[in-house]
Amino acid sequence: MTVSSEDKQNSDQQQQKLDLYVVARIIIVLKERGSINKTNLASLTGLAYDRFAKYLSWMIEKKLVSSNEEGILSLTEQGAKSYDELVDWIMRYIGRVRFPKMS
Repeated sequence: MTVSSEDKQNSDQQQQKLDLYVVARIIIVLKERGSINKTNLASLTGLAYDRFAKYLSWMIEKKLVSSNEEGILSLTEQGAKSYDELVDWIMRYIGRVRFPKMS
């Protein structure tokens, strides 16, 4: 069986769909803890490690999270700003958030 380019494109689009509440949960833990290793961050966010790893990879690629040479993760300034913008957007259009607003 061969995979057409259209099927491949649809598969790539499905993998790129993100749950912004999951992104927010990761950011919340990083804001609370400062720096943390991957295993502890995955555990504290309640995500299966494989799912967590996909989100983390995307967040590092987008420069929302940084990783040092020991693999310790930290929230970037852009990550904190993006979180604040997300909360503001949700409050404006949805009216409430399912996670605490961090200051």
